[in-house]
Amino acid sequence: MTFPVRVRPCSHPTHRASRLQMLGCALLGFGVAAVWDPLARPGPKCCLLRLLVGLPCPLCGMTRGVCLCVRGRFLEATWYNPLAVPFVLAALVLCAKWTVEFTTKRSVKIVLRPKWRIGLWVGLYAALLAAWAYLLAFRREDDFAATWLGQMMHWMASGAA
Repeated sequence: MTFPVRVRPCSHPTHRASRLQMLGCALLGFGVAAVWDPLARPGPKCCLLRLLVGLPCPLCGMTRGVCLCVRGRFLEATWYNPLAVPFVLAALVLCAKWTVEFTTKRSVKIVLRPKWRIGLWVGLYAALLAAWAYLLAFRREDDFAATWLGQMMHWMASGAA
């Protein structure tokens, strides 16, 4: 049995420097999430699906969920988006990987067999669809009638009558 992690020296100095940049950006993101409270001071709505048709996309609520995870409120974070906790855990694993790669000057790569890779992708898509189903069922925050599509459909229905 072979170990699925391959460690090799960094091929180029820019590869090592890019790990430091990505680690810095991730730590900056965690710092912003720790300081900013989107529940008390929400920012602008950036989701195009929500703005256009009033339905949440699979990642709606992720900002609030990640900010709550950083504060240690994991159960409340899953209410906003069930993918928030796995996203934060994956980000922490990536930060650890980038730290190891930068400090040891070695590239760490996880090598999966094709059937495991396909299973991983299928699992990720299934989790994304399950989270979207949850958001569609329980997290309807915007009224569909207030969106441009809802208003156009109302206008067309009233004009046809």
